[in-house]
Amino acid sequence: MREPLVAWAGDCLVRGSVDLEEGRLSDQLNERGPMTFFEATLEALEDGHRVAVDELEVERGELHVIQVTGRRGDPARRLRTVEERVALSVGPFTVTGNLHRPPSSPPLAALSRWARFVPVTDAMIQVGDVRSEPVHQAVVLVNRERIAASRQLAPVPMGIDAPQEPGAAAS
Repeated sequence: MREPLVAWAGDCLVRGSVDLEEGRLSDQLNERGPMTFFEATLEALEDGHRVAVDELEVERGELHVIQVTGRRGDPARRLRTVEERVALSVGPFTVTGNLHRPPSSPPLAALSRWARFVPVTDAMIQVGDVRSEPVHQAVVLVNRERIAASRQLAPVPMGIDAPQEPGAAAS
């Protein structure tokens, strides 16, 4: 099924449609090679210049941040997690949001133990310097191989059994 997808690469925003199967977007991104965008528009981060192409193949490693909309996956596969507020430097972006980890895992475990793309909820994406307006997204997937630095903004100790809203873990 072809669905719209928005992704941030190192120098541009990529919008288009991609062929996706049922299930979580993060699983599909972690398992596939290049992504083919159809009716794609590339918008330069530096000057806003736009280029439209019928078809564009992008290696998933070139994608820094991917917007997630409407795909929650199978609720039976969700694990109980705690949120930890973080700031991530991802190429030219700063992503501030919540990582999710099992209560018994050490802080920032999601950045070393999960697959290539890790979910961040309640995310603010800042492009470059603070002159541009940050973009708020309920859920994004961050390419952990592109993370240059990370820091906890609100530490959550290991073993905490904090209550969390049902389904709060991201796709």
